[in-house]
Amino acid sequence: MKYRTFGSIAVLLVLAGISAAGQNPSKQRLDAIWEAADDRVSRQVDVWFEDGDYPKVIHLLTFEATYAPHDYNVVTNLGWMRENVEDWDGALATYIQYRKDNPQDKDAALPEAQYYYMRKNYAPIPAILEPALKNHPHPNIYRILAHAYERQQKISDAIRVWHEYLAIAPNDAPAKQNLARDVKKLDPSKS
Repeated sequence: MKYRTFGSIAVLLVLAGISAAGQNPSKQRLDAIWEAADDRVSRQVDVWFEDGDYPKVIHLLTFEATYAPHDYNVVTNLGWMRENVEDWDGALATYIQYRKDNPQDKDAALPEAQYYYMRKNYAPIPAILEPALKNHPHPNIYRILAHAYERQQKISDAIRVWHEYLAIAPNDAPAKQNLARDVKKLDPSKS
């Protein structure tokens, strides 16, 4: 029972199609079918992950991402699994595709920016994160962008981003410290 695979999903979908033949199934029924399929896929991913069978996990997450391309968790899990097997190009492609497919998601660029940041490739980060600032995204977008500017010695830009972030999160103590450090870098007399 532990290793049931796509067969369960296929049977579920075929049975749903047969029982709904000639009629329009309700949205509630379709939602229940997809919820059951998602639950089954998630359980199988967990089993294969615990077994260390990462290629199977990646294949199943790839399948899931084809029918749920707007699901942040599915796509970021897929990218993360690709990173685990050092498929760097595949991980990056996953994150880029998510950003392009989900312009309505104010945090769509975050996985790609985190990827670049962790790989110490700071140059692409401003181009993908600056446009996100107008939508008041997740705080990590501000943090990664400011740090990326710092790493590129663009201290004025880092200061600008810290100010913008602190305008919406004035109690973020680490951000205040980072801002003070950058101001000191730009003008040592401000110490």
